[in-house]
Amino acid sequence: MGKVSLLRLDSGGGLAPGNKYFKLIGNLAEAKRNGVNRLVSFGGAWSNHLHALAAVGAEQGLATVGIIRGDEDAADTAMIADARAWGMQIVRVSRTEYRRRLEPAYLADVQQRFAPCMVVPEGGSNRAGVRGCAAIADLVRTHSPAARHILLPVGTGTTLAGLAAGLDSTYEVTGIAALKGAVDLEHRVEQALAAVAANTVAPWRILHEDHCGGFARTSAELRAFMLEFEAVQGIPLEPVYTGKLLYAIYRRLRSGQWRTDIPLLAIHTGGLQGRRGYPWLEG
Repeated sequence: MGKVSLLRLDSGGGLAPGNKYFKLIGNLAEAKRNGVNRLVSFGGAWSNHLHALAAVGAEQGLATVGIIRGDEDAADTAMIADARAWGMQIVRVSRTEYRRRLEPAYLADVQQRFAPCMVVPEGGSNRAGVRGCAAIADLVRTHSPAARHILLPVGTGTTLAGLAAGLDSTYEVTGIAALKGAVDLEHRVEQALAAVAANTVAPWRILHEDHCGGFARTSAELRAFMLEFEAVQGIPLEPVYTGKLLYAIYRRLRSGQWRTDIPLLAIHTGGLQGRRGYPWLEG
């Protein structure tokens, strides 16, 4: 249905394929410039970001620390087990302490505790992360030269900001929000774009109606769509980001909301390791 092609960041190679790798490129380069060999960041028990950080750290010989929200005696998820196997030090903190992860005083304490280190924000959502994601624009131009409408799932907005900064005004970038009620996403993207001071920026927007119940939640319709898509296309999806993206595209094309004769390029942002948290995908 329609002229939809898929840019598969999930098949990019290495231990951490997907957009999270691009978010880390700039942070890793900055750490190396500063002679820092330990990176510290934050995430949940199923964090794609921490999973990627641990993987890239193992590949590049860097020490990594993951500060995880949740009970100290909680069992490791499959994602955290991977991170430990790659050498990441896991530090569990209370949810109250985790909520302080943006406070300058708390970040200073973390910096001192694990010094010498570089603290990377949750999700890799900083200026270096935006600049790293700008490199995805080169893949877009190579993969689908005719497509000018690019679509991707959105969590923090970092990847969307980087992509918009890497493209020009002949493109249109549409993000599908994976979170329910994320009313600050547009502001986050605007701040990120201002921080990198891009010369040209592709027009962009974020749609907020396709979260299927909220972050990491699914609906019966999304589950049915994903299982049928995988059976027909042979391409694995995950329900947090890319599954919702493709389902949103499918619904809008089918309803006539979007024209079917315009080439669309959807970006598969990876995260397939998270499938292990959904038994209906592993059956």
